[in-house]
Amino acid sequence: MTATAFRSATLFGQDRQGPSGPHQAPSRLTVHACVAVVAFGAYILARETHGGVSTGFAAFGVSACGWSWLLARALFDPAKHDALWPRLVVMIVATAGATAVLAPPHQPVSTVANNLYVLSGSGALLMTFVEPFHRRGCALARAEILFRAIFVGVFALLVGVAVLAAWKAPEPIETACAGVGLLGAILATWYRLKRPLVLVERASAMKKTATSDDLLLARRLEALLRDTAVHLDPELRIGDVAARLDVPEHRVSRCIGAATGFPNFNRLINHHRVEAAKRLLASPDQARSILQIALDCGFASLGPFNRAFREETGTTPRAYRALQRSKAVEG
Repeated sequence: MTATAFRSATLFGQDRQGPSGPHQAPSRLTVHACVAVVAFGAYILARETHGGVSTGFAAFGVSACGWSWLLARALFDPAKHDALWPRLVVMIVATAGATAVLAPPHQPVSTVANNLYVLSGSGALLMTFVEPFHRRGCALARAEILFRAIFVGVFALLVGVAVLAAWKAPEPIETACAGVGLLGAILATWYRLKRPLVLVERASAMKKTATSDDLLLARRLEALLRDTAVHLDPELRIGDVAARLDVPEHRVSRCIGAATGFPNFNRLINHHRVEAAKRLLASPDQARSILQIALDCGFASLGPFNRAFREETGTTPRAYRALQRSKAVEG
């Protein structure tokens, strides 16, 4: 399966046969994103219209909190299908919310529906906040961690502002929050479609089969490290290397795992830093301290240097220096 075909299958599901021929079923992410966007739009339109039209929009718009939760699950859960219980909860949110809007006010059915909506809707909002903290077997690269942090931060800010709005100008503030939520749902979905979740197991499998593009990029990466010594920069990030190679960050990450023999960017860079340190430690006329060598080779402090050096060589920098100098004397 080619990379393009694999990505398409991940995003939209496997090809299925229908009466008119083969077609692709939309993924849960696509479905939940569309419904959540429509729900946010209905919530906003309910505030901007009047009469029966406004009531109709509100009856569906109040379910936005539930659909936001299902969208969050689709963003951070690699499963192809939803579990049954979240769908049941969202149906309760939607049904109770619509009943609370449509039923005559101050009637028992309206009161019960409103209380049930507040309880289930609050639970859905809480679960939306929790979803990014669940790893669910996914590989969490730096970009993925940043995406999840931004999602949590923006969502917490919106909920906080909406709650505070209950005491001051609730309608315009809540409408603005819904608009930001709508835009956020679109952007988060766009990001996930561009960068699908990768399971740790799948990442491990990727390491075993390097493509020709991976091998070519790995050679360019090794040449960059060899010719420019960028690994000596203690602030070096994978994004900096990707920019120098003029390729997306995820391609650099994949090529490292698939074609260099190292599990990740940090291990690759630490290997080259340790190699540089070994050359300095083995030099008989090198007077710099071990700390200074660690700093000169790109480590921020002595602790990480000692750990990386032991992982690479099985010994400490001090013992390695002593051994190399004794060999030089004997020679």
